[in-house]
Amino acid sequence: MKNLKSEAQIKKLFGNIAQWLTEVYVLFYLCIFPLSIHDKYYDILVFRFALFWKPTLAYGVIFVIIGLLYLLCDTLYNEGAIRKRFFESLKAINVGTEARRIDGKNGSGTKNTDIKNSGLKSVKHKSGLLLKVQNLCKVLHITGTDIAFTVLILVFSISTAFAEYPYEAFWGDRGRNQGLLLWLMFYIAYILITRFYRYQKWHIYAFMGCWSLVCIWGICNFFMMTFGMLDGTDDIYAYTFVSSIGNINTYNNFTAIFYGVAASAFVLAKKPFEYIYTFVMLLIVSFAQIMGKSDNAVLSTAAVWMVIPLVLIKNWKQLSGFFIVMFMYVLSVKVTAVLASQDFPTMNDADPSIVIELGKKGFMNIIVVLMFLLVVAAAVYSSKAKEMSAAALKRVRSVWISLILLGITGVIVILILANTGVHSEIWEPYRNILIFNEEWGTVRGLNWKLAMTYWTTDATLFSKIFGYGPDTYYIITMDRFMDLMWAKGYGFFDSAHNEYLEYFITVGIAGLIAYLTFLCTSVKAMFKSKKNVPMMIAVGVIAYALQAVVNIAIPITTPVLMILMFVGLSIL
Repeated sequence: MKNLKSEAQIKKLFGNIAQWLTEVYVLFYLCIFPLSIHDKYYDILVFRFALFWKPTLAYGVIFVIIGLLYLLCDTLYNEGAIRKRFFESLKAINVGTEARRIDGKNGSGTKNTDIKNSGLKSVKHKSGLLLKVQNLCKVLHITGTDIAFTVLILVFSISTAFAEYPYEAFWGDRGRNQGLLLWLMFYIAYILITRFYRYQKWHIYAFMGCWSLVCIWGICNFFMMTFGMLDGTDDIYAYTFVSSIGNINTYNNFTAIFYGVAASAFVLAKKPFEYIYTFVMLLIVSFAQIMGKSDNAVLSTAAVWMVIPLVLIKNWKQLSGFFIVMFMYVLSVKVTAVLASQDFPTMNDADPSIVIELGKKGFMNIIVVLMFLLVVAAAVYSSKAKEMSAAALKRVRSVWISLILLGITGVIVILILANTGVHSEIWEPYRNILIFNEEWGTVRGLNWKLAMTYWTTDATLFSKIFGYGPDTYYIITMDRFMDLMWAKGYGFFDSAHNEYLEYFITVGIAGLIAYLTFLCTSVKAMFKSKKNVPMMIAVGVIAYALQAVVNIAIPITTPVLMILMFVGLSIL
């Protein structure tokens, strides 16, 4: 009885300490980190990188010490019962497997005598091994995402160990600081958050509120209010650097995640406060997506629109909410286009955004009116309709899948027409995103061409499998294509501006597969949970993942993405 009381006290004491420390860690990186600035934009990458890896490493050390103290207290005051029970559970894995054999049944209920008579000894052996692995995973609380992430870290480690420039691969200091060190810190954060963090509802509102401040800051920047952040720099940076994030492409990383979470939160809202708060968040981030002026935002918006009806909507009220999400976006496009047409200066004055320019067209007025009528009709119907039946839900999803396929087909047709010269006068104003050549996507065409040239002509078999080394893209291009890049006036490429191509080159086929598996298992687990917050976060992750096809990973925003994803997984 005394031991049980001591054990309960030990668990409560250390459990509360671990929970409190992890809550502080999560709230800092979700609420404070995105707003943290040291010397304006001059050192933002180095500062954010250090602000993540140093505290995370310290936290890892602190939790190791806490773990040792936990075991010490268990030994001194509980006769080591917790430790003994753990090792007994590991031993029980073998005992339990043998017991099932002795009992005369395999996993499917077939007699062992029947198995023996049928000559399927190898099947029985495999079944026993599989049972051991399953039991071990249960005892150690290992999930599919745990395995995927561990494999990813192993691949990064192998790639770094055998890299031609291992120091640079470890630190990532020749690229965007996305080397092995950062991924080791992600791994530590993953373990701490998924094992010790305890979600509270106010956390989601707190982080959305802080993220909205980042977006409001960016919206102010759109109207050329720089708040002294660009003093002493070239005027051109006023059109490409915003908020507390920096480059508009990185800013789009951030707004993509927020847009996915805010849109999902609004659709899933139930109480009046939730509707009002999430609507305000949705309104802010919708304008931020447009006024960020990066056309990459189209991809993240499309991802959110595709996913929500397929996985979140369960009733007519939620469907009505989704129509409001769409309406708010097109309204934001139109309002931004009108504002950008006025006499006061905006970021759109230099290198206008294609989305904003489309908002100035007459057909956008028609779309806004039609969307408004659709929202009104859906709201009226949802207020009177009963719960959505399974058959109706299936029809809604079928219609939406058909629209998605139709939209994808339309995009493919337009790309074919634009790249074959059919009615070239129509596509010329949009050549930067429609016509594939070296200039495509602000020189992404040339960048990707150089990456694949290296992979097909210079990469060894080992490099193709495990890569040249994490975040060593700058070294690859400078060692091989420096004269070509400078001759064309592009200076250098330190990133592929395609996250997946970057991993393909720097950590190889194995690294890319491991990363995609990690993302997919995480998103699948969050959707499978059927819990609102994990599903909201999963939509945000998908929004990020799609825009990453034409964007870069950078520790100004990737720590926020990872920690938010780990929060979603911890709730499971």
